[in-house]
Amino acid sequence: MSPGILKELQFFGLAVLRGVLILSLYDLLRIFRRVVPHGVLAVALEDVLYWTGTALLIFQLLYRENDGAVRGYALFAVAAGMLFYHQTISNWMVRHIAGILNLCLGILLKPFRFLWKKMVQVLRMAGRFYKKKLKKKLKEFIIILFS
Repeated sequence: MSPGILKELQFFGLAVLRGVLILSLYDLLRIFRRVVPHGVLAVALEDVLYWTGTALLIFQLLYRENDGAVRGYALFAVAAGMLFYHQTISNWMVRHIAGILNLCLGILLKPFRFLWKKMVQVLRMAGRFYKKKLKKKLKEFIIILFS
C-alpha cells in the first residue's frame, strides 16, 4: 500500500474517532442536563459553547492532519463516527449514567432536603409575620401622611 493512501486512511480513521469524541462530549452535556435542572437560557448558552468547541475540534483536525484542506470525505467521516456512536451506545450510556448519578445524588441530598423544607417553612412564617407588621405600619404612615 502506498504511503499516500495509508496517510489518507489514517486521516479518515482520525476523523471517525473525532466524530465519536464530539458526540460523546454532547452525551456528557445531556447527562449533566438530566442530573442538574436547567433553564432555557442555560441550555442555549451550553449549546453555543458546545458547538463552538465542536467547530474548534473539527478545525484542529483539519489543520493538523490535513494542512487545513477541507475535504468532503473528512466531514463525512466525522458524521459517520457520530452516527455510529449514536446508533450503538449513546442512548444507553446517557440513560444509565444519568440514572446512577441521580440515584447517588438523591441518596446524598436526602438529609439536606429535610433541612431545606424546614428552612422554607420558617422563612414563610417569618414572611407572613413581617407582612402583617409592614401592612400595619404602612396604614399608619398613610393615615399620618394624608391627615
